[in-house]
Amino acid sequence: IALGAVLLLGILQGILVAALASILLLLARTSRPHVAFLGRIPGTNSYSDVDRHPENEPLPGVIVFRPEASLIYVNADAVRESVMDRLGREAPSAIRLIVCDLSAAPYLDLAGSRALRELHAELANRGITLRIVGAHGWVRDLLRADGIDEKVGELGRSVTLKSLLHS
Repeated sequence: IALGAVLLLGILQGILVAALASILLLLARTSRPHVAFLGRIPGTNSYSDVDRHPENEPLPGVIVFRPEASLIYVNADAVRESVMDRLGREAPSAIRLIVCDLSAAPYLDLAGSRALRELHAELANRGITLRIVGAHGWVRDLLRADGIDEKVGELGRSVTLKSLLHS
């Protein structure tokens, strides 16, 4: 884009067009982040993306998802919709727990917190528990300040996917 714009428009305008295109591409990628749905790596207590590793063992009665980007205004609803779509593909009465692994989400804003609150409400209406694991310190602080911990339970460092699934 930069080369074509510079050749067609000149140096300054070409660089401005390239910068604008970069920002638009970044927003497009950020607005639809990959949401990994996790399964157990066979023979271990580790978990990874079942789409990339179909040999991973499904977790009976549990959906574990990991948004692979910060949960912010431009993508929070898309992440929530991905989870609800995945839930819709499962037998509704079979799922009793959904776990949100925020280990790959270094930042969360109030829209991300709102999306988690809405997800909790939708799941609670279906009798499904939402838990959150792997949140970074600053993210945990924001979620606590927004009262999410009162809805989904403890957000501390000691709450891990392993501890939830093996308790």
